[in-house]
Parts: sequence; structure tokens; C-alpha cells
Amino acid sequence: MIGSVAIDLGTINQLESALTFHRERHTVLAGNIANLDTPGYRPMDLDRSTGEVVTAFDDGGQLVGPDGNAVSLEREMSKIDANRARYATSTELVSRRLALLKYAAGDGG
Repeated sequence: MIGSVAIDLGTINQLESALTFHRERHTVLAGNIANLDTPGYRPMDLDRSTGEVVTAFDDGGQLVGPDGNAVSLEREMSKIDANRARYATSTELVSRRLALLKYAAGDGG
């Protein structure tokens, strides 16, 4: 007897959105690092709820350099590493969901 495998396609759509968010966030965070030496530059990030670019970090001027630049290489690299891990996790979940879909489409064999 062949068992049924329930596939929630909504989950795949949510994972696709997560992949897109993390890909776009990487671009924004890399831009912060690229502007490490730009006078007056304020680091940016993506708002998870809206996907909009926002000025994400405001320490009240405590970490702003003499040229007005507020980018901390260590902080931005930490964000990039965490974002990379979330992207990799989402990729793995998508891969597993698609493998399950392929299995179900082949009648389990």
C-alpha cells in the first residue's frame, strides 16, 4: 500500500522569501563594509518585516569615527556571518522540501 505524503507548497514559498531576503541583506551588509572609509557613512540593514533598507544601527554617536563614519568592521562581519548561516539553513530546507516533493511525485519509489 502506498502511503500519502502531504506537501505544503506554502512552506516552499516562505523559504523562497527567506532566501531572497538573506541574499538582498548580504548585498546591503557588503555595501556597509565597502563604505568603511567613506566619511559620514552610516551603516544600513534590511528591515525583516518590510524588506526596506533602513539605517539599522544608532549608538548615539559613541562609535562614530572622527570622520563621521559609523561602520564597525567587526559588527558588519558578524552580521554577514549570521546572515550566511541563515541563508544556508534556508537553502537546506528548500532542498529537503523539493526532495520530498520529487519523492511524492514519483509515487514514493
